[in-house]
Amino acid sequence: MRKADVPNQVILLNLAKCELTFYAAYYIISSLCFALYRLDHFDGKIPFDFETWLKIPDCCVHLSAEETVNFISMEVSFAVSGVVFAVVVRERVWDYALTVTVVHTALSCLVMLNFPLNWSWWVCYAVALVLMVVIGELVAVVVRWKFQGRVSPAPKDFDQYNGFLYRKS
Repeated sequence: MRKADVPNQVILLNLAKCELTFYAAYYIISSLCFALYRLDHFDGKIPFDFETWLKIPDCCVHLSAEETVNFISMEVSFAVSGVVFAVVVRERVWDYALTVTVVHTALSCLVMLNFPLNWSWWVCYAVALVLMVVIGELVAVVVRWKFQGRVSPAPKDFDQYNGFLYRKS
């Protein structure tokens, strides 16, 4: 299906689905991380927080639990969102991923009332975006092939292929 064939309402609906699933995944994963690290309080601004962020030179030496939770939450949330986007939209996952990331950056600036100047946040953010796009596009290819009938759980003549592995004497 080409872009000209897709009505704007469908694109906006898919974008809304992607935004909702992105933030749902982010909050669920960050809640789990907060519980696993047994932090005192859950900060509702965690998806938008770029001020409590790890410094890459101090990455493995003096890393606080909050910085670790922020980092793990971001990377895992972006990767999981790529999978969900592939299932929701099935094509142009990179476009939805990039749009969601740009909207998320704008919302982060609005929520924190600041612009992220921490270069390590931008590096981690770029890595997370690449993860989301690559994983999402790979899953989208498999989903498209599955719905087109190109992928099946086992070949139709499975016994023929399986015979050489398990020969009966």
